[in-house]
Amino acid sequence: MIKKLELTVQMLSPLWAAGAAGKCDRLHETGIIGSLRWWYEAIVRGLDGCYACDPASESRCELSGKEKSDEERRAKLCPACRLFGCGGWKRRFRLVAGAGSTEPFTLASLFYKNKSNEDEFNRWWLNEIFESNLADRLAFGKVTLTFIFPAGTDGEESLNQIKALLSVMAHCGSIGAKGQYGFGQFAWEGKTKLETALKDIQSFILGRQFKESKNENDWYSLEKFWYINIPLMDDNAQIKRFEKARLEQEKSIGPTTGKLYLPVSFDIRYKLKGGGKWSGLRQAYYQKQFEETNNDKKQTEKKTRLIFGGQWHEGSDQHRQGSRVFVSHPYKHGPGDENYKLRVWGFTDESVAEVVKKELQNIFGLNDTPEYTTGLSLIAKLQQKNREGYEHEV
Repeated sequence: MIKKLELTVQMLSPLWAAGAAGKCDRLHETGIIGSLRWWYEAIVRGLDGCYACDPASESRCELSGKEKSDEERRAKLCPACRLFGCGGWKRRFRLVAGAGSTEPFTLASLFYKNKSNEDEFNRWWLNEIFESNLADRLAFGKVTLTFIFPAGTDGEESLNQIKALLSVMAHCGSIGAKGQYGFGQFAWEGKTKLETALKDIQSFILGRQFKESKNENDWYSLEKFWYINIPLMDDNAQIKRFEKARLEQEKSIGPTTGKLYLPVSFDIRYKLKGGGKWSGLRQAYYQKQFEETNNDKKQTEKKTRLIFGGQWHEGSDQHRQGSRVFVSHPYKHGPGDENYKLRVWGFTDESVAEVVKKELQNIFGLNDTPEYTTGLSLIAKLQQKNREGYEHEV
């Protein structure tokens, strides 16, 4: 029997769901599915030592077609491949996505042409990396997601996993690509509590046989996850600077019309200038590493790129690392919302989170250091509930 999950989410910052060429010419379902799988893998890896493969690695799951039973097939599949598919195994669902409205690509930066008519770094860099997207339109506002589970695909189980997964992403992450640049924040009225969603995923995984192997240390995992949600008042001095930049043509990339979000994630994440001093999350982390490595620029840059993404060379080999720290645009849930919200999350050691917290306090002039939640604390709660449930049964 075919099952369906139809839901509507409210995009709070634009949804980046591009095709293979990186263009957001329409709402590409593949971009959404990729982010769903990425989050599911990270969650699974943090639950009681469960394994989720990297589909781009040589150790990825694959079926030969010679397996004679469902038990044999499951023993060769990690939970992520079981739900999202791999060689020899079909994805358990089909996704149809639709956007109620789209809007032109836009970003803003406090850096603009200086008195010598030279581009300051941030704005130059944003133009460089998004040059091919400047004419794109991104989904914003209401987005409908319809998950279709064909007969014979464990429809009810798969449906429940998708609901739990989307709940986690709505609470502390994003959907679609380029979350590190502020895209993909969304609200979903149907989400369950964060702890409940994680418990639902855990219960499904532990109740079945899946491929057993070892996760690599550098893979994204709930064990190294943390997130920060902070409110920012309209009259916050930094927020006012960002609002002004959004409406000034010389500081904007794309249209300068007012929105319910401030497209300035890159400034927060990378580098800001104010009061004669530099700030920004990457800048703060770089400075700390520079001091800890006794002013070794090469090692400092390597360590910084391992956290915030980028390329570096070791001998004749070139390495590239995706960002492990993600920063939303400041966003509002609606026109009547007095506060902006900012979400920052990462998959790093807690020492990085400590740097991020202090720098957010510095950037926005907060009286108190922002509080944050770690994946380890969420895992500990799950383990406690499991123990309580076991003791109750006994």
